[in-house]
Amino acid sequence: MSRYGWVTALGALLLCAAPVHAQLVTNGTLDTDAAGWTFGFGCADVAWDGANGNPPGSIRLNSCGEANSDPYASQVINGLVVGNTYTINVDVRLHVNASGGGTGKSFGIFLDSQPGNPLLFAEFLDASWHTVTTSFVASSSSATIFFAAELDARTPGGPGATTDVSYYIDNISVVANRVRTPANVPTVSEWALVLLAIALAGSAGLAFRRRRRT
Repeated sequence: MSRYGWVTALGALLLCAAPVHAQLVTNGTLDTDAAGWTFGFGCADVAWDGANGNPPGSIRLNSCGEANSDPYASQVINGLVVGNTYTINVDVRLHVNASGGGTGKSFGIFLDSQPGNPLLFAEFLDASWHTVTTSFVASSSSATIFFAAELDARTPGGPGATTDVSYYIDNISVVANRVRTPANVPTVSEWALVLLAIALAGSAGLAFRRRRRT
């Protein structure tokens, strides 16, 4: 096989093996501001915090621990494929434990509604950053992701009590981890196999012509 043929074939194989993990969140690193995010709260300060983060630059989810609202940050995620599974990652760190204790469910990730439709509950009462991961299956081409703190008894399956534990969040991502494509549409891997077959056929033909000349 010619050098060109080997390079073409190798490129096709790499294309076949390469996973598709497009980042669907806008401004997930929060390095300079909170553009792209919507805040909700009761009485206090849900805001971008330039002094804290992992590295600095984060959203502070802080309110008053009231029983009728939770501090949250949300974003509409577009470009979803119905039936695909998507993974959410976020770094979380304690801001203030004003409750003096926890319920184990003062932080939550929600899909399309808050305090309804929880995907995950967690709680962190130390001073370290923790990476939290959960997933969902898309039922439409868009979804709203909520990150909320100080959860209360309104939350289905939640703490069963009002909490006053606030958090910082940073490094937020939403990526596809299982890809389904519509019927009759070639996948990336199928196109790669087509390219590989063309490359191998071309290289074989070139080698055959060289042998005939010699």
